Amino acid sequence: MNLMNLPDDLIPLLNIAFFYLKFRPRTIRETREHLYKKVRTTHWSHEAVDKVIKHLIELKFLDDKVFIDYLVRSRTATKVKGVYAIKQELYRFGVDKELIDKYFSNIEINEEELAEKALLRKWKIIKTLSKQKRYEKAMSFLQRRGFNFDVCKKTIEKMENSI
Repeated sequence: MNLMNLPDDLIPLLNIAFFYLKFRPRTIRETREHLYKKVRTTHWSHEAVDKVIKHLIELKFLDDKVFIDYLVRSRTATKVKGVYAIKQELYRFGVDKELIDKYFSNIEINEEELAEKALLRKWKIIKTLSKQKRYEKAMSFLQRRGFNFDVCKKTIEKMENSI
């Protein structure tokens, strides 16, 4: 890591960025917006923030491709979501649409498996309801998690058959 190509007066701003990046991976836009908020009350300018962002990219502390991979792994492992919901979340974080589309065209995600994983815990709670209520609750739950209608329907049918 070479901090030498960054002026000394920007080192404190760089440290603010490092602290922000310490907790989880961030997107370039997310980090830029955070630093812009910080510079409102300081002597630094937006140009200084842009220099720090460029430096962080060069040092590989900021990389939207890495962030996409992090978020997809996170959303397919813990709080399980469908591809649509993951894409929407990435857009909200400021990741470029072309990067997102390229990533999802190169990776295969089994949405039916994810939907089943997401519904499994909820199913234990709703399985005592009437078939119609169970269907409605399961369908709305899965759709809120970003799964399309066909995937939701197949998953619910599979769960119904396992009762």
